[in-house]
Parts: sequence; structure tokens; C-alpha cells
Amino acid sequence: MLGNPLTWDDLPWLRSLTDLPLIAKGICHPDDARRAKDGGVDAIYCSNHGGRQANGGIPAIDCLPAVVDAADGLPVWFDSGIRSGTDIVKALALGADAVAIGRPYVYGLALGGVDGIVHVLRSLLAEADVTMAVDGYRSLKELTPEAMRRVT
Repeated sequence: MLGNPLTWDDLPWLRSLTDLPLIAKGICHPDDARRAKDGGVDAIYCSNHGGRQANGGIPAIDCLPAVVDAADGLPVWFDSGIRSGTDIVKALALGADAVAIGRPYVYGLALGGVDGIVHVLRSLLAEADVTMAVDGYRSLKELTPEAMRRVT
């Protein structure tokens, strides 16, 4: 596979192989979101290409609003750096339709097995609920990019 990587030109071929949902992952540029949509994907997965391998890129959360705009109604999923319920709320406010996590549930697994995973997921959801309540948001529909303010 590494000797013959897939390119954008291969996307229609890949789409023709299955009726299963096709999701393009690692999308952080609006041009790539448009190419993926034009190639027939069912969703865009905005994420970095492995923060543990490539540590110096633009944070995916900074790319999310432009990717959502370019997706033009196609579902956009997000991950990359999600460590808290507050991170989940931010990603949803910036336009993500769904948010995934990586490391936090693995930490829970390592420390407590399945019970550890359940604890991590419950903690993330509880923190997201508290963040929304404290900030005055009653539903996910109220989370919009206008609700965000960049603090430097």
C-alpha cells in the first residue's frame, strides 16, 4: 500500500466498490472537503493525520469551520485533541455533526478496563452538560459558531 498510495483520482473507483457509507478521514482543508464531496463520500471526518506522528501542523479545531463550510451540508465528524467535555462543546459549536475521541477512552481502558471506559465517557458527557448549562445553552441546536469567541 505504501508503494502505491491512493489519490483523489481513485475516489470514484473506491466509491464504486461498495454501497456502504464512505467517509474521508484526515480532512483539514476546504479544498480537500470539496474534492471528497465531489468524489461521492457520505461524510467528512475532519482530523489531523495522527498527532502523535506529525506534531507540528495546524490544530484541526482551527480548520473545522472552513471544512464545515466547504462540506456544504455533508455531515462533518471531528476528532483530534478532544480531551474534555468542553472540547466536545467547542467542536459542536464550530459545526461538527459528531465528535469522536481517541486517547481518553484508551486511558480509561488501561486504568480500569470496561468500567474505566464507561467512567471516561460518562465524565466527558457530564462535563459537556455542565459547560452548556453554565454558558446558558439548553440544547445542541443552540451551539453555533456565533457562540464562540477566540481568546488569545
